[in-house]
Amino acid sequence: MAIYRSDQAQLTFAAEPAQGADPELMQGTASGSTALLKGAHSRGARSILIDTIATAEVVVGDFIRIGTVEATYANTKSPHEVRRIEALEGTQQSGTTPGNEITVILDRPIAFNHVDNVEVKEVTAVGNESTADEDQSKFITWIPGIYETVDTPDPEMSIEGKRFLNTNSKRDFSVAYAGQQTLTGSVSGIMLLNGWPLRFPIGTVTSSPSATASDSIELASAASKGDIFIAFDGDEDAIAVGDYIQITGSAADATDGLNSEIRRVVRSVADFKLLGSEADTNTVKLNYPLHFDHAINAVINEITHSSSIVYTHVIEEAVDLSTVSWHVHMKDSSETATKDFDRRYLGGMIGSSTITAEEGGMVTMSWDSVNFLNMTHNQANQKTLASGGSSAPASGDLYYNASVPANMPRYALMQPIDTNDVGMPSSMATITDVNAGEGYPSTQPYYFSEGTIKFFGQEFARIRSFSLSITNNEEPRYYIGKQGARARGPYEIREGARDYGMSASIALPDADVIAGATAANASQDSALELFRQLLLEGNYGANSGNMKGFSATIKFERGTNDSIIIDIPGSTTAGTPTATASGLNSQGIFINTAPHSITTDNPFQVDVDMIFRSLKMTITDNVPVYP
Repeated sequence: MAIYRSDQAQLTFAAEPAQGADPELMQGTASGSTALLKGAHSRGARSILIDTIATAEVVVGDFIRIGTVEATYANTKSPHEVRRIEALEGTQQSGTTPGNEITVILDRPIAFNHVDNVEVKEVTAVGNESTADEDQSKFITWIPGIYETVDTPDPEMSIEGKRFLNTNSKRDFSVAYAGQQTLTGSVSGIMLLNGWPLRFPIGTVTSSPSATASDSIELASAASKGDIFIAFDGDEDAIAVGDYIQITGSAADATDGLNSEIRRVVRSVADFKLLGSEADTNTVKLNYPLHFDHAINAVINEITHSSSIVYTHVIEEAVDLSTVSWHVHMKDSSETATKDFDRRYLGGMIGSSTITAEEGGMVTMSWDSVNFLNMTHNQANQKTLASGGSSAPASGDLYYNASVPANMPRYALMQPIDTNDVGMPSSMATITDVNAGEGYPSTQPYYFSEGTIKFFGQEFARIRSFSLSITNNEEPRYYIGKQGARARGPYEIREGARDYGMSASIALPDADVIAGATAANASQDSALELFRQLLLEGNYGANSGNMKGFSATIKFERGTNDSIIIDIPGSTTAGTPTATASGLNSQGIFINTAPHSITTDNPFQVDVDMIFRSLKMTITDNVPVYP
């Protein structure tokens, strides 16, 4: 008998353009009603306004595709996504002439911006795209690293028994009611193969190449976070399928890396002219949604990707954290496709995270706590529901009369993220099968033995372990408003105060100074330096307010131009809040505890507990695109 096995399960993720909006282009099998979107709608919208259905009425439970799709799918140049209708407000026009406007409340926010008058069409199945088009439409394909345990954030139902004032229930509760739902998960012990998962508890990532071509290309119109299609000014043949491009904010941004990001082109101008339509628009399709907004005339640099090109990815703090979608794909041991079990978790914010390295081991990261807004799944029916048959939903059932005869809450039409889809989007030499598993990281892990840790500019050679924690103190918020049938999860998740901590176990080096030694002959790598720093409290001046702490640099290096560097503080050096050239962000590390206890360990070991205010990470590698 076939069973579900851990070796037939996978977790992939992607950054969301808006909280709770899983990014995925999907055509869907069109059937039934057609309408037009009334007015432009921005990513993150939970409802849309449409013109009256021209061919048939929609009902709660119907699936609709938002976005116009060309007759030849490869020629489609606008975003398109599928959502489920959870509620309707307004009166639909009878007949075939558009008239009234109705508000459609969706099962989850939209992921892309949509312009006025794009098509809104009823769909009944996952899209019928060709293999190449389907692969280019999947974005939840990144892996956090090598992991063993995933605590899936399936909803925790708060069902409570309530007691009436009556004599019939005796000591038992009278009736049970459903309360709010929470969705919290985690991934522990991620063995890092690159820096993909590092930014999400911290902020943004900007990516810059070591060299670019000298093309003179600019954005022809502004591009927004989440965009897949961009238009450019310049030679229409300047950007071809397979090219990597750097998109910046300005010429200056291209130099300093501000808002710089790298994408690969999977549809060129020539591709979009297959039917001769819109031949005057230099539009290309990217392999992954944009992270940033970019103004008109932003600079586009072509990159000649090769093994000699080095990419620098800088992770810096942001007030608003990016959220993630998770996709959990499970196959049974017989690999029967009809038995695939897929769940997708939406709006995940990394609440707490830990980076750890221990002697003799590898560098690992844990997403310790991830709160989600919602989930979808592929389990359509609670029983066999043959459309129109005796077991079809009856009047009064959930989603009765829907275009897809499914009455399970949170059921969604979605593309599967199968084994062949795992990896970095469009990493192959050809574009035909963008995610055919070739993008799976082939790098070695980061080893403890390849690391160096510097405190106060001095390398400590006897650190046995260290752990760096990030806590965002996020809070799920529950507001009054329509969210869909039986979906009582959070409406949004907000970031709280951010806290950093670090601990290290340090074997004391040889004693090299005597009591009363002067600053001139004292070494910061001495056995007594940690004790001195504990007593100083990061205060190196005469005034009690002069607390600047000390700097630290943590580096794990696999080879030339292949490393992760953590700088504390995020600025170059530790400074004081009152210094002219220093702001609050420049304060460094402060030691809370460093007990120099007497144990049987020789040499003595000190377990140091520290806090700090800010950090910055810099990753160099040969990977162009970061999620």
